[in-house]
Amino acid sequence: MKLSDSLSARSFEQRPGYPMSFKPAAKRIRAEFAGTTIVDAARAMVMLEDGHRPVYYFSRDEVRMDLLNSTTHSSH
Repeated sequence: MKLSDSLSARSFEQRPGYPMSFKPAAKRIRAEFAGTTIVDAARAMVMLEDGHRPVYYFSRDEVRMDLLNSTTHSSH
């Protein structure tokens, strides 16, 4: 079973009727802040869920982690 299949199945069990998919992004994703590139990802993944905007996930090696600060916030 692929990771994307596992995530989709788990999410559907938790929220039936809200289909979602998790797949490689169709293009390179870049994000800048104040003129500095924060993310330059050729291997980004995108999560699509009905009723929500796409959410992109990046490998740490494609993110300028040295420019980010940790917080106590959690999204799980």
